[in-house]
Amino acid sequence: MTSSLTSSITQADLIRQLRKVTEPCSIAMRNPVDIWEMGLIEGLELHEGHVRVTLCLTDPGCIHLASMRRFITDVLRELPGVESVEVCQTTQTLWTPDRIRHRPLPV
Repeated sequence: MTSSLTSSITQADLIRQLRKVTEPCSIAMRNPVDIWEMGLIEGLELHEGHVRVTLCLTDPGCIHLASMRRFITDVLRELPGVESVEVCQTTQTLWTPDRIRHRPLPV
C-alpha cells in the first residue's frame, strides 16, 4: 500500500474511515464486512489534501462500484484536511479470499 501522507491525517485515520464502508455483497449475505477487512483496498495515498483509493474488487464488473465510490468519498471527506477523493479500480490484481484481513488497525 502506497502512502505519501503530508498533513496531520495519518494512514490509520484513513483506514478508520474506510472501515465505515461495508462491502455491499457481504450485506446481502447477512455477514457484513467492511471494505478494509474484506481486502478491497489495494492502494491508499494522500497528497496535499487529495486522497486516492485504489480498489481490488471481488468481481471486475462489480455493479456496486459507483455506490462504493460515493460511500468512500463521503466518509473520507469527513476528515478535516481532505479536499478531494478519487476512487479507482485496479486492473492489475484479482481479488482472492486470502486478501481478507483479520488484524488490528495500524497505529
